Amino acid sequence: MRPGGERPNVLLEGEAGTGKSLVASLLHRLGRPQAPVVIVDCAAAPETYLRETLFGVPPEDSQARPWLQPGLLELVTGGTIVLEEVCGLPKALQAMLVKALGPPPPGSRRAQAVPPWVIGTCNSDMDAAVRMGHVREDLFRQLAGVRIVMPPLRECGDDAVIIANWLLPRICGQHHRPLMTLAPEVGQRFLEYGWPGSVRELTHMLTRAVLLSTSSVISAEELW
Repeated sequence: MRPGGERPNVLLEGEAGTGKSLVASLLHRLGRPQAPVVIVDCAAAPETYLRETLFGVPPEDSQARPWLQPGLLELVTGGTIVLEEVCGLPKALQAMLVKALGPPPPGSRRAQAVPPWVIGTCNSDMDAAVRMGHVREDLFRQLAGVRIVMPPLRECGDDAVIIANWLLPRICGQHHRPLMTLAPEVGQRFLEYGWPGSVRELTHMLTRAVLLSTSSVISAEELW
């Protein structure tokens, strides 16, 4: 292992709203708390922008836009790059990413630096995406050093209360509100609810209650 703590890449899979971005942020804070973290949305950005952002502008373009030379995969040494919706990365860029995540050429600058820790997220079934040819198998193998499949909140039972109790003090702190707790009846309501928006919906629900509540105890009526 290189100095600075090289770590296996991580692949987070799950439906939209299951908290993949939240877990990616938590992994970074636990694994490389003092290092920079950069988030790239692979599904929403144009291919040219993604290529220049991740890999840098080709030398012939560097005079026009020198700030994009080199790309993040070289600049964020020792830090973390979160590739959101990496399964939506164009095939040409998947091939470039495979090469970038592979062993660095001897004597290169990459060989001397701590590589970025790459955390990829994907809303779809990655196994199916590989079988259908949407995702390169070699890229999947490189990203899935640690593979975490995140279930939707509707399948988590009592864990919804545990997650809410973990989120609530953080939301209070973010919005500079006094510490709040959940009323006892909230747990049963959580079990009965279907959570169509999963953890994202829970986060929005708690945030709204924190901002609007006049009590230190949040009731079920304040959440729905």
